[in-house]
Amino acid sequence: MRKNFLIVVFVFALIFSLQAQMPPQQQMKLEDVQKALSLVDKPQPVPDRYKAGFEAINAKDTMAMLTFIASDWTEGRETGTKGYMIAADYVVSLFKMWGIKPAGDMPGFGGGRGMGGGQRGGTPATPPERTYFQEFGLKSTSDVQSSISLTINKAGAIQTRDFASGVDYQAMGGRGGGSGMGSMTGPVVFVGYGIQEPSIKFDELAGLNLKGKIVIVLTEAPGRDDPKSPFQAKKELKEKYFPAAPAGGQRAPGGAGQPARFNKITELQKLGPAAIFQVANVNNDAATFRNMSRPAVSHINDDRPIINRQRTSLAIPGVTGGGGPMGGSNVPTMTITRDMANAILGVTGQKIDDLKAQIEKTFKPASKDLAGTGITMTTTAKTALVRAFNVLGYIEGSDPKLKDEYVVVGAHFDHNGIWQDYIWNGADDNGSGSIGVMNIAKAIATNPVKPKRSIVFALWTGEEEGLLGSRYYTLNPAFPMDKTIGYLNYDMISRPYDATTIARTMQRYGVPGAEALVKKIRAPWFVTVNLTENTPFADIAREMNNYVGLDLALQSSALGVGSGGSDHASFAQVKKPFVYYMAAMTSDYHQPSDSVEKVSGELIAKISQHGYLTIFKFADQ
Repeated sequence: MRKNFLIVVFVFALIFSLQAQMPPQQQMKLEDVQKALSLVDKPQPVPDRYKAGFEAINAKDTMAMLTFIASDWTEGRETGTKGYMIAADYVVSLFKMWGIKPAGDMPGFGGGRGMGGGQRGGTPATPPERTYFQEFGLKSTSDVQSSISLTINKAGAIQTRDFASGVDYQAMGGRGGGSGMGSMTGPVVFVGYGIQEPSIKFDELAGLNLKGKIVIVLTEAPGRDDPKSPFQAKKELKEKYFPAAPAGGQRAPGGAGQPARFNKITELQKLGPAAIFQVANVNNDAATFRNMSRPAVSHINDDRPIINRQRTSLAIPGVTGGGGPMGGSNVPTMTITRDMANAILGVTGQKIDDLKAQIEKTFKPASKDLAGTGITMTTTAKTALVRAFNVLGYIEGSDPKLKDEYVVVGAHFDHNGIWQDYIWNGADDNGSGSIGVMNIAKAIATNPVKPKRSIVFALWTGEEEGLLGSRYYTLNPAFPMDKTIGYLNYDMISRPYDATTIARTMQRYGVPGAEALVKKIRAPWFVTVNLTENTPFADIAREMNNYVGLDLALQSSALGVGSGGSDHASFAQVKKPFVYYMAAMTSDYHQPSDSVEKVSGELIAKISQHGYLTIFKFADQ
């Protein structure tokens, strides 16, 4: 039986639940809308300087390449698998045919792919050349089991209590929820809401040392439902600590185009605690228990496969944070029930809601070390090492001096693999972005005129596991990061907006005086472009759109800010400016139904042409 109504409800629930994780979108003004939109319906002829490369990009070749990249033969291109390497070898063969130079490891560096290059029994005839692969090891963790024990020494009387995972507490998220296997014991500190907000002279961490301790913290901020709260008095504080879902538009993975959201847990993790126990800023544990008691598969409908996959996480060994912005932290972070929090706070004679009420009444910190209280956490898991590969090539710049500066063009190549009878082909996510990088590589190789600076072409592995490939590159670059001046990112550039999704998105631009401009937006050619402010990217994107004819929504963020789940965030983390393209999000996101027949080759080609012109001009200045 096909439950069409339930399917529609599921899809919209998915979209809005994802949106709820995002920061609010501030109301725009007319001048903001005019600055943000670049609408061109009648493109001008492309200047001769760029023409040959521009014309090398077309929908036919785009679809030919994507059809193989997203075929069943590549088995979903999961990191560390044969299917991924089949697809990677295909890309390398095209790079060689187009004359893209290799930018990966030297032969024999990884002890595996790309070995050789010399003559048997003698020295190499020519100096060895790099391979097209950057190889590195990842730590795979699965079958994680944990237990937590409490010990309280109260006037010499020892009290103990054990807590169970999935009943008393739950690890937050699936990536980087904690790294250490074995047993760990530490003292406990209560930090209230864990907030340091100088603008209202509120500091709950003053005088506390969190290093090596288990931290108990409430979510959000004091005065959640109190309009008199100082955290509600100012708009910027309210949006920072009590973010609401955006009024409209689609959620891009990890917040493409959104300002960076304040993450209190991330800030606490920087202070070196042994673990963080988070308690919801609500009146009871109903929602917490409801979440923990949900079955492994919920919202079942007849059009969705019921797939219970073993949860496995990957991380870069020895790198704090596991894998970068999505890789989480090595600090175990749990959501705990009020019952568990009250047991831990037993030495104080107060319950979590007593302390919460005290803070909200006085708006003064109630933070304290819990003398005589200790927590022991024991974690077991299966671990292994996985070989992973980024694909790297480059074209040398034409200027004798500026060729030693680099612009990176990248997209994640991996997807979610194969499980039982299902293959996550990942045509849109992110076969489309990968083909975009290949299109630009072919275009610059074809064009007789080369940009002054060198261009590096990168297909990242491990994005789905936490931006691992791009994070590894920024730590171990093929070319010096201090000579890397910018980054272009493609992620999901093949699915056009439809009437429903564009209508929600347009709510953002619904300000007085902008009606005529907004009506010109064409859903099939609408593309979001997130970029670093105070760089040439915005002006170049507008200029080059005159030759392509897309409807662009330009959204800027400060240098060093690249929120969320795509590889631009790895480069933002090391203070590199970026430009990041994305088309529509659909209900096929992270489903086996993300297949090649649903994509638009024309859209991929147009976005590739725009990226080609933009990165050429940026590298040529």
